[in-house]
Amino acid sequence: MIDPLQAPPLIGAIVYPPDRQPEALQAAFARALQARGFTIGGMIQTTRFGEDGRKTDMELTDVATGEILSIRQKLGSGSRSCSLDPAGLAEASAPLRRAIEAKVDLLLVNKFSKAEQAGDGLAAEMLLAMEQCVPLLTAVPAALVDDWHAFTGGRGRLLGADMASLWRWWGPTHLYRDLVDSVGPGDAKRVIVGLNWIMVEGPDGIGLAQTPERTAPVCRGAAGGWTGRPLAELAQGMLGWDPLAAAVGIAAANAFTNRFDLAALDVNGLDSLGAPDRMVVIGAFPGLAERLPGAVVIDRRPGPGQYPAEAADWLLPQAEAVIVTASALANRTLAHLLRLAPFARIALVGPGAPLSPRLFEYGIGVTSGLVATDPDGLARAVAEGAGARDLKRYCRQATLIGPEERP
Repeated sequence: MIDPLQAPPLIGAIVYPPDRQPEALQAAFARALQARGFTIGGMIQTTRFGEDGRKTDMELTDVATGEILSIRQKLGSGSRSCSLDPAGLAEASAPLRRAIEAKVDLLLVNKFSKAEQAGDGLAAEMLLAMEQCVPLLTAVPAALVDDWHAFTGGRGRLLGADMASLWRWWGPTHLYRDLVDSVGPGDAKRVIVGLNWIMVEGPDGIGLAQTPERTAPVCRGAAGGWTGRPLAELAQGMLGWDPLAAAVGIAAANAFTNRFDLAALDVNGLDSLGAPDRMVVIGAFPGLAERLPGAVVIDRRPGPGQYPAEAADWLLPQAEAVIVTASALANRTLAHLLRLAPFARIALVGPGAPLSPRLFEYGIGVTSGLVATDPDGLARAVAEGAGARDLKRYCRQATLIGPEERP
């Protein structure tokens, strides 16, 4: 059965030349995901070389336990080569199968080699992961790319040997889970669902999210009862499809990240990317025509000279820079928009923008939102149906700029 809350299954292979092993890259990516709360299983290879450049040893490390397994076949003291040990590879099968059974977020298999090409090695475990829809990341030498395509039935994606390529492959559908996992301890002191905005106040900050449109599907969860619950629990609503629970979840996550004491730039996000020739803006921001007169604007309710939401599929792949309303996070269109512009400079802008550096790896170079300065005034404004401009009276503009956008 398809899980509507699960990110699409991924099959990726890092393509590498003979003189550049991808082992360190695989290990670094695994550590980065583990640090964010994702469960990683599988094996990472470590290859050692002698002074003459020949392989002297090969080991597999179980990502989950740290256990090290040698896969070097000892050929005798006179041998100058290093050959794979079939028994060692067979022993590596067990932790891989345990990880598949546990439905880890990502399974790492050290590489697709000639052994797997012939149906041996860890080929059976790779095929099992694909069958069970467990995301799989491996590495393939350039000489075996055609064999890899045949092995995966064309479903695998070839990846560059760099961290940015791996994050693009991991994809923006994981962004929601990443934000949820970033929420630490603390309870919601106050939750207000206004006509236009939702506000969640935590012990150290306040988060906002746009209230779902009244034409949205009827919320299935019971409203109310949110005050006093852990922010992390409320944030889980972001992973579901109930529009009200999702919006409350985003506001709860923002209550943790958009802290009162957050150090951020006092810069309007609409100015953060400059004014390049091929600028696309998702959302008809107030005063946009004066601020970015050359921008192409896409809106769900397009005005004169603007484009409907469906035009994003045509316009974003051509864009040099894209400004996206933070409401796209709540209405579940953000992942699709990011996929349409994988190499464009992107800023997420609006009162509901999470001020979290976790966004940067997903292709968002700038995130610009609000930090509350007058909690009681903001609460009154939200309860009375204030618009975005009114909220700014009780907040300060706050912008985080990722490393790719810094001068």
